[in-house]
Amino acid sequence: MTLIIAVAISFVLTYLIMTHNTVFNRPTQDVNSNADAVQTDTMQSLGDVYLPIRVIYHNDDTEKLVYNRKNNLMSNLQKQMAKWSLAKIGDPTKLNTKDYVERINQKNTIMMIYPDRITWQLFADTFKQKVKQSASDFVFDRLSVAQGKDQLTLTFMNDKTDTIRQAKVKGNYSTLTKLVKGADFTVPVKYIAMNKTVQMLFTESFRMNPYSYLVAYTPDNEFVNNLMGKVDSSSIKSRSDSDGTEYTSGSQKLNVAKSGHLVTYSEYGKKQAKTMTEKLENSFQTLKQVGITLRNIRYFSYDDNTGSISFRNYVEGFPVFQQTTRGAVQITPGDSTGLLEASFANSNLQVPVPSDQTAIAVQPTQNVIDTLVKQGYHRNRIERIQLGYRWQMDKQTDQVVDLIPTYYVRYYGQWQSYATWLKTDPNTVTDADDSAQKHALSNAQANAVDRVQQEADTSGVK
Repeated sequence: MTLIIAVAISFVLTYLIMTHNTVFNRPTQDVNSNADAVQTDTMQSLGDVYLPIRVIYHNDDTEKLVYNRKNNLMSNLQKQMAKWSLAKIGDPTKLNTKDYVERINQKNTIMMIYPDRITWQLFADTFKQKVKQSASDFVFDRLSVAQGKDQLTLTFMNDKTDTIRQAKVKGNYSTLTKLVKGADFTVPVKYIAMNKTVQMLFTESFRMNPYSYLVAYTPDNEFVNNLMGKVDSSSIKSRSDSDGTEYTSGSQKLNVAKSGHLVTYSEYGKKQAKTMTEKLENSFQTLKQVGITLRNIRYFSYDDNTGSISFRNYVEGFPVFQQTTRGAVQITPGDSTGLLEASFANSNLQVPVPSDQTAIAVQPTQNVIDTLVKQGYHRNRIERIQLGYRWQMDKQTDQVVDLIPTYYVRYYGQWQSYATWLKTDPNTVTDADDSAQKHALSNAQANAVDRVQQEADTSGVK
């Protein structure tokens, strides 16, 4: 009964959240008053979806992940940096791994991190800079702001190549530090080199709140109207079977699965997206066209092999896994044959539901590594560790989803929850890159993590 009442209350909150700034992903200070800054839930700007998702503040003493539950810290940082005017960006400098990691851990810096690579052209659009400030387009994962004697240095960093590019800029560093010091959630971190990549470690145990959210389901006809609405409705044919319903019209096809809340769409005749910037921009246009709620949706990964771009829900700066077998949204923009493919969830996060769940203690990341090694896993095959929220449907109602803090680990090319690896015999794990799964598991940020069974236990976070 308590949960039912909470759900009813949340329907009221849904209306309120549609019409007011909230703690989700909207800034409550420095709000731009022009029309472009007023976004509906489905019409987020390209800059909203492709913002960095993590902020690290390193003063003289400590290096911390910072987040503000009361307003959108990253959005407010972006608004300040959009006022800057960058000088010409320098040529790339290749560092060795040791020096590159030291640069990441540099003191007296504010670092903003993307979940995967982004392009300079897209950054310039998002941060209101002149594209011509770089002689050519380039990719990077993170940018660091450091204060000098009379100006700031902005460093663009590429984790895959250990390459940096720098630009001088006149800006107010104290304005940025004021924002990050106002964060109401901080946790100590450090970066290390781990098996040809850079890994962030939480260096201390901390408590992380599980959440319950009201879930809304998008009906089939909305997807049909949004994606196939330009054609005569009489030309749209539908066919249903035990797996779901298929809608077709000319070169367009829409499949709605009967279970799993996964919708897939394909269309021929699209212009080929040749560059990474074009693919990111085209994917955003498709994302808007789908019409799902974008309030919490953010860019998550780019796949070199397929050109696919993935998006996920983010809650308090952490990604949500296992919503479907492919995340929240996965889009492959027009390829050489003109084929566009998209898959997306018809389940959408709305507003938090009051919950009596207690905060969960998250152990230091190094403990996760040490425990896996002690169990027989090879340290040099642990490729990446990611902390996020596991999507788990509530046992009492399908109108509510529980989000449980969970570590995920990529080992031998395979992503599983930490709890799943602890239940697995290390001797039975084979290299996924030598199997037919190679391309499916090649994403730097692991869409395959969603294929993990939705377990109730949360070993590693308790």
